[in-house]
Amino acid sequence: MRGALGKIVYALATLAAVAFAATVKTDAYVANILMQAATYAIAVFGLSIVLGLCGQINLAQAAFFAIGAYSVALGTVDYRLPFGLCLILGIGLAFAAGAVLGLSTLRLGGHYLAMVTISFQQILTVVLINAIQFTHGPDGVSSVGRPAGFESSQAFLALAIAAMAVSGYFVWRLADSRLGRAMRAVRDNELAASAAGVDVFRTKLIAFALCAALGGLGGGLFAGGFSYISPDQFAFADSIVLMTMALLGGVGAPRWGAGGPAVFFH
Repeated sequence: MRGALGKIVYALATLAAVAFAATVKTDAYVANILMQAATYAIAVFGLSIVLGLCGQINLAQAAFFAIGAYSVALGTVDYRLPFGLCLILGIGLAFAAGAVLGLSTLRLGGHYLAMVTISFQQILTVVLINAIQFTHGPDGVSSVGRPAGFESSQAFLALAIAAMAVSGYFVWRLADSRLGRAMRAVRDNELAASAAGVDVFRTKLIAFALCAALGGLGGGLFAGGFSYISPDQFAFADSIVLMTMALLGGVGAPRWGAGGPAVFFH
């Protein structure tokens, strides 16, 4: 009964937030802040999975955010592809990058894992700056496209808030699923989790890949929302900002992950 009531309250709050964003006029500054908070919150929900549920460190979330952003930006600008297709591609690429990085690093754990994720973040930043013919280099990508029907800033903000709500609901339900319980067992004691039949490495790998995918989703919406991206928006400092937001929101309660960006941007 309590769970059903929680779902109803969450759905009503989501509808209210989307309706507010779609109908209430705000100045450009407030709209930009809300857009950044919503897209960052999606990436923070990803960190809530890998850090809050599974107890693993990811200091490269801005890199996965960048993969999603550049997929949308380059796809809509250079290749004239639909926004939706580019967004799905960005999520898929971020998921794959997270899985590959996880396959090669998650057996390390601890500060070694942190060092490898930092290295990945720094390498991607260098590539974004220097692969000028592909990424446009330090000049960035402008005039990023938006999906049909969401060309206005207000409509796109409503879309971003809806995506944030869906992401939050996914993380909320994940925590109580079989996979979520396995993640919590790995976080609390890997040896005991393994003895109970949990595939520890597979569980950590899924958590890392899901974290990266949500980073890609947030980045893709970020690119569409601001219509311009550049490498300096996805530096290592931005990964620290996202981690700080996750900690402010409370990694022990993943469904409140959006609270971190709200406090940060307030």
